[in-house]
Amino acid sequence: MKRSIFFSRMMLYLVAVSVPVFHPGVVVGYNAGAAMIWFALVPLQMLTACFAAPPRLRFGVWITLGMLPVVVTGVFIGLHASPILPVSVGLAAFFLTAALFHLGSRFRWLFIVEQASLAILYYRMLNFSRASEFLAMQSATATQFILGLLVFAFLLHGAIITTYLGKSSRNSSEDSRRRDRLPRILVEGTLFTGVAALSLFALACLLPQDFIVHNPVINLLGRQAEPPSRSLDDVARELLDHRNGGSDQGRSRSPEGGEYGGDSSDSSGDGDEYELSGIPSEDWGTGSGGTDEQRAVLVVASQFEPVYAADGYRDRFDQEHGFVSVEEQAFNELVHRRLAGTWQNTSIGRDRGRTSVETAYYSTFPDRVLPYLPVSAEPTVFQPRYYPFSYSYRGVSRIQNSPPHVLRRAPDLSPAEQDQFSSWTGIELEPEHRAAFQNHIDEHIPSVPGNLYERVLSVLQSFRGFQYELGFEDDFSPAHMANFVSSTLSGDCVEFSSTAAILGRMLGIPSRVVTGYLAAESLQTPAHDRGLAVLQNSLPFLQEYSLNDLLLVTTSHRHAWVQFWIPGFGWTDFEPTSYAIPPEPGSDPNERRVVIPIIDPRDPPPQTAIPWSEIARGILRLVVVFVTLLYLWRYGMEGYLVLRSRSPNRGGLRARYRLLLMKLASDGLRLKPRSATILEYSNTYPELRRFALRYDSAMYGRPSQDPTVLRESIRMEYRTARSALKTRGLRAVLRRLFSLRGLHYA
Repeated sequence: MKRSIFFSRMMLYLVAVSVPVFHPGVVVGYNAGAAMIWFALVPLQMLTACFAAPPRLRFGVWITLGMLPVVVTGVFIGLHASPILPVSVGLAAFFLTAALFHLGSRFRWLFIVEQASLAILYYRMLNFSRASEFLAMQSATATQFILGLLVFAFLLHGAIITTYLGKSSRNSSEDSRRRDRLPRILVEGTLFTGVAALSLFALACLLPQDFIVHNPVINLLGRQAEPPSRSLDDVARELLDHRNGGSDQGRSRSPEGGEYGGDSSDSSGDGDEYELSGIPSEDWGTGSGGTDEQRAVLVVASQFEPVYAADGYRDRFDQEHGFVSVEEQAFNELVHRRLAGTWQNTSIGRDRGRTSVETAYYSTFPDRVLPYLPVSAEPTVFQPRYYPFSYSYRGVSRIQNSPPHVLRRAPDLSPAEQDQFSSWTGIELEPEHRAAFQNHIDEHIPSVPGNLYERVLSVLQSFRGFQYELGFEDDFSPAHMANFVSSTLSGDCVEFSSTAAILGRMLGIPSRVVTGYLAAESLQTPAHDRGLAVLQNSLPFLQEYSLNDLLLVTTSHRHAWVQFWIPGFGWTDFEPTSYAIPPEPGSDPNERRVVIPIIDPRDPPPQTAIPWSEIARGILRLVVVFVTLLYLWRYGMEGYLVLRSRSPNRGGLRARYRLLLMKLASDGLRLKPRSATILEYSNTYPELRRFALRYDSAMYGRPSQDPTVLRESIRMEYRTARSALKTRGLRAVLRRLFSLRGLHYA
């Protein structure tokens, strides 16, 4: 029985740590260390604590075997991260298992604590499968399957524990005789069915009605809707007037204006030239909607700006396609990763000049954007009530905040760093492309500085005669960039960032391109301010912030920039477009009409009455399935014993003996007590006497007959006893067909 409890407990644990691997709504990044802890160390500790305990092994050897895996795992993981987790988890798994199985009944209450803890963990993981509309579609079937599997696993483990605890309390012979008279399988089956019914009742009443079947609004995100918009300027001005005491001034803005991508706002006027429109949220689409508008995609709450909210790091260079993303990179995976808990960066370096900044994001799309260097990220919360701003999360990043005069002190790459960052400095180009970039270097950077940061500045300053045009064309090819530096001399952020990264690598600077969204004060026009005022009035989670701490990000703020690695300071964001000629008046997409969703929060549908009919049908289905399994078990076991009894060895004799007992039980005869031998049982039914003598002689004695003759005589006595004790009549036939009493011997 202890063995059954152990393996059912192991099953519950393995399901808990395996769900994140295959469930599309719960993704946990198991690196080598984490996989070693949860899939190797913990099961090994549980096995050692349960099956290697005294008297099988001496106490000292047992404890040594329990400590050795903890030490080995701690040393292995300690080379890369803190060993506290593997040591504490390994010791807990060992001593908890030892307490449950070897320290007596006073610790058996821990079984209940374990099940409750795992139930909470399962609920949290399954609940996060509801974190987005995409996940609702992708994980609906998996969630139903896993929920059913977990209910079955919990009930099975609970039934085994109940049997174990009940067995330990059977002290009197009277109780034993009573249990022998009533097949224990039916008692436990009834208990199992009752607990299952109560569990289903609890699931139906306590969980949300759409916990398994998701019905979010999913047809709007992928649709390029073009509904008529209506002006929100008057409404927004009234809100701002009320908030600012009668002055529609919006926020106080930096006078530089174009420092982060061109002059995009005029803070001196009242903003009448900037239009704000709205579209009902049920008609909202994620497309740009047209060439004369920009649509809201994000609201960023931060006391630090600008926020370079990255969604992809393009580290690898391809001769045909240019800079491309490395999908297996941790930060690129983080964008799409479904988190069951707060993600923590375990490889924080010692870069100087970084400031930890917490930023909140309220988004219209499920993927995450986070500035570099991400330190932590909370799971995305899905609130369909506020569609399309249904996704919200918080993140902490270590922003590089060193001023230029400090970065200028950075040394050049050491030989070790040159080897470490060879993948970010080496670049393979077609000869004609390399010639175009080399011509640019020869013309604009004739004297390459020795200081690495000075080389970074020389690359950025080489764009002073180039024309910046706001936009985001997704063409990172080297051919396009070579044409940019040799012919057009005009482009958007993609051309500037990719070219800067190529030039940086040619000059020995570790470089890469980053894509995402730029949230900056300089990009907030009066229309953006008015849009924030309207959204803040509709979305309660924005009302905890000052309007000056909110930044509205639109489709015009899609951006690409370059990161250079500075020794001692790490990867640092740079804005090449700030050195170019600003966009010409009227060509700035950020001056277009701002379009926001008109959000009408709707209360969730009221809870209906308890669906008793559905619960009854569910219980009935469960009972039918359970009874069907019992009959399959009975007839499958009888068929197996029939085949097994044809074997001429002792196993065949034992199978015929069990088959006879099952047949007699199906006929309604009294069950043989577990403690009684076949000879003792034959005292109750004399018709079994001859079979009992032959069987006892064949199995335990030294038969005088030839073994073949003895087995044939046992087969004949089996048929004789079966015929003599077989009852007649229709009632007897039905009882033999439908009785489950024989499972007592299965």
